[in-house]
Amino acid sequence: MTNKDIFDDKNFGPETEVSSNTVDWGKIGDFIVGTFVKARHGIETQYGENSIYEFFAEKGSFHKLMDKVAAEKPTVINKSESWSVWGRNDLFNGQMNGLRPSQVVKLTFVEEVKGQGNPAKIIKIYAPKNNDGSPVLNKEWLESQDVTAGDL
Repeated sequence: MTNKDIFDDKNFGPETEVSSNTVDWGKIGDFIVGTFVKARHGIETQYGENSIYEFFAEKGSFHKLMDKVAAEKPTVINKSESWSVWGRNDLFNGQMNGLRPSQVVKLTFVEEVKGQGNPAKIIKIYAPKNNDGSPVLNKEWLESQDVTAGDL
């Protein structure tokens, strides 16, 4: 495709529609492994203020929620896709806010506990460390951003 053709209507068919890549925690065991990219806070929603955490995925799967019921077939998270995870629990947000951009993490839905309204979903965050105790960073992702670990 030449630069002249990039805005041609034929390039914008149904197969090019961008969908929201947001992880639903439908069934215990749902997970995402990847590189933490960034956080956005103070996002107003119908449930109050939320935070959104963005990841450059390595792998994962989850069961999409349709009218509060988890789909039988999991949605597969593929390598190099961008995915978002919503958070509004103080404990979860506090843990997520301790992550650094480029840090390698795994989030796993481990438990559902009865709450005041909807059940609370407990998501565990795993962040491996190097032998010196520093966080494991995705250096390839850093280099692709023209950023080095020293810049963080």
